[in-house]
Amino acid sequence: MVRFVSFIVLLFASVVATSQPTLPDITGSSDKGINVISWNCQYDGIKSIAVQRSSDSVYNFVTLGLVRNLKKGPQAYIDGHPKPGKNWYRLYIVFNSDLTWYSNRFKIMVDSADILNARVLAPNDSLQKLVANIKIEPVKTEVEVTTSEVTQVDVPPPPPPKITLDIPEEATEDGLSYIKSQYVFTNPFTGHVNVEIPEYRSHHYAIYFYNNEDKKVLEINRVTDAMIIIDKRNFQRKGIYKFELREDRKELETGFVTIY
Repeated sequence: MVRFVSFIVLLFASVVATSQPTLPDITGSSDKGINVISWNCQYDGIKSIAVQRSSDSVYNFVTLGLVRNLKKGPQAYIDGHPKPGKNWYRLYIVFNSDLTWYSNRFKIMVDSADILNARVLAPNDSLQKLVANIKIEPVKTEVEVTTSEVTQVDVPPPPPPKITLDIPEEATEDGLSYIKSQYVFTNPFTGHVNVEIPEYRSHHYAIYFYNNEDKKVLEINRVTDAMIIIDKRNFQRKGIYKFELREDRKELETGFVTIY
């Protein structure tokens, strides 16, 4: 009788992730309520790349915007206004030959607390100016590899890289990031503007909104409730709007809200 003897050897290897996957694979991560999607493009002749998002990974994908840099090499997209919970992303790619193609789907979980504490950011199309600030760092991990005489070595895939986005703490010169007001702010869950002034009975409060040309686009001459919700459709266009909050006809606060 012939006996077959096998043995197991445990190997510990340090596996370093590459900077980012190659299309059709994408990766991403969340940093302080901002989602960053990243990948490496190895193709010429691309007409457009649209970034799409869904909460269920199968239906209801909506297009967030287009990738600006279509050159071969590292590419990325910044979603500054994700939804709380699951955010599924994919790319819709169109080549010059009109061939269309979808990437894989990638999920990023976002804590609602991160969204509530996020700064006032410009709409996504303006945020793409910050793509150059994205930092991608490989992640090192210790992997236990099992091998034997009768099986091949099975090495698990490396973890996704760490992706961070550097946004200055102070308001940027090009108007992409501002400190959030405690009185007037964009509700991150609805996109509407909330006005919350608990002391509205004690003083006369008025609010005025201005576009980037300092033209008045909306005004509330008297705040008559502790909380007012202003439908975002009143602003007609996406962008950052300046507001002036007055108490008894004196300026109490100036700040910014985002319509996206």
